[in-house]
Amino acid sequence: MSFPSRAAPTLIGIELVRFACTLPVLLWHYQHFFYVAGQPVGFEMSAQPGYALLQPFYLFGYLSVQAFWCLSGFIFFWKYARPIAEGAVPLRRFAWLRFSRLYPLHLLTLLLVALMSGWYERTMGAGFVYQHQDWPHFGLQLLMASDWGPSIEWSYNGPIWSISLEILVYLVFFALSRLGLIRTWMVLGLIGGTGLVYQLKLTSHPIVLCLFFFYLGALTCQVHEAMQTRLTARQQSLGLGLALVATGGAAVLSAQGLLRPMLFVALLTPVAIIALVRWVRPASVWTVRTIESLGHMTYSSYLWHFPLQLAAALWFMQQPQAMPAREGWWLAAYLGLTYALALLSYRWIEAPAQRWLRQRGPSH
Repeated sequence: MSFPSRAAPTLIGIELVRFACTLPVLLWHYQHFFYVAGQPVGFEMSAQPGYALLQPFYLFGYLSVQAFWCLSGFIFFWKYARPIAEGAVPLRRFAWLRFSRLYPLHLLTLLLVALMSGWYERTMGAGFVYQHQDWPHFGLQLLMASDWGPSIEWSYNGPIWSISLEILVYLVFFALSRLGLIRTWMVLGLIGGTGLVYQLKLTSHPIVLCLFFFYLGALTCQVHEAMQTRLTARQQSLGLGLALVATGGAAVLSAQGLLRPMLFVALLTPVAIIALVRWVRPASVWTVRTIESLGHMTYSSYLWHFPLQLAAALWFMQQPQAMPAREGWWLAAYLGLTYALALLSYRWIEAPAQRWLRQRGPSH
């Protein structure tokens, strides 16, 4: 999502946060290059290139998904909470905006992965990484409902699972906002309730964690707005400075194994959002557009990186051991190709499809 031009000087920092969250996910999934017919072969975590430097990302990069959920909560609360509560954005309009943004690229990558996966599975006897390559799972993928059920069975373009959950959360967010449940104490109640359910393990469904981080992002938005309207510039700097010190301390505790990494992410993401929104306010139009371009690559890189990995697996299908996954240049090529494809994808596929659909969808 990109922001209206009126918001660019004040919220452009969000685009940097979004882009920064893509790298840990890409590095976490780098291990896919060691998979052969659904099993990691000869895989050692420390054998991945640049491990000494990139170790936190290789070990905990999956937590960027929670950071993305938090970012979504901030953006959606900032952009939609009050208009939905006031009835200015009906459900059909809200749903069409989400559909036009997410579905075109999802459909394209799903079809490509289905074709490549079928070829790989016929030759190797099993899926590359994700199994369950069948018609029922394909149907759920078409509906972007692949992970709504009681258990998660990753299939086809597996990383879409977190987007599938987010769609459910969008519906919950719309319903609660329409009921007027957007005040700070209500948001705190939602965070506390979902956090308690997660801590007590009352359900294993990840929708609980998605709701927790989404509304943590909503709270971050409210804190940001309160800082802007109720605190002086000096008080804002002091508060943010204390938050950064606390985040640094949490990083030390997490590195020593005294703080769960997910709790660290729950602290780091809101502080990073507020800090970058406050600090990143470029006056140059070129700089704003460059940062926006980085943000545009977020969703694309998330959906394109696995098809690229699958294409590499097909290329080396006859000799999987020949894939140079331990080499630094292979990592650099993987990241470079993913981001390049993501940038081209947004410009030539996502943005045009989004405009075309929105011109034909409900305007109110």
